Amino acid sequence: LNANSKLVYPTSFKKGIRQVELDGEAYFDVKHNEDNPFVVGTKSMNVTVLGTEFNVSAYSDIEELNIALLRGSIELNLPDRSRRYRMTAGEQVFYKKGKYVSAQIGNMDYFKWKEGLLCFNQPIHVIIDKLRLYYDVRIEVADLPFLEERYSGKFRVKEGIEQVLKVLQLEHKFTYVKDNELNLITIK
Repeated sequence: LNANSKLVYPTSFKKGIRQVELDGEAYFDVKHNEDNPFVVGTKSMNVTVLGTEFNVSAYSDIEELNIALLRGSIELNLPDRSRRYRMTAGEQVFYKKGKYVSAQIGNMDYFKWKEGLLCFNQPIHVIIDKLRLYYDVRIEVADLPFLEERYSGKFRVKEGIEQVLKVLQLEHKFTYVKDNELNLITIK
């Protein structure tokens, strides 16, 4: 499970199905069992596992959904079962701004979160959103010109959020104030 994630599962599975509910992000490696399929329920769809290794990011308070299939096969089902889509290995499905989009997995570094690494190759405003999530901290940011610029880097989660901010400060002029009592970082 990734930061701020919750996985709900029964004490014992019902006969004929192994279903869990996910709010957040989790990485799964599931053995195929035709008689007892494994289903990951999220806020917007169910993922039926056909024996596979995959990553699901579906935080209830974030509109976006991201499912990446590294190996095997999974089927995506809308909760009302009106539409189904079978993914292939190396494929990623995003739900953004009301649309589902399929693409090939571009960078395997993203999945290193499960090893305690944060790997970024995104605009800085997206990185800040992820820092909020990973470190469970409020971050207020002034309208700074560099927020749309891309940044690439890798950080160990245990090094903390301030290490990421200090590295970003090497390239961009900004200051930040951390208020532990309010669990708030203000970037100006």
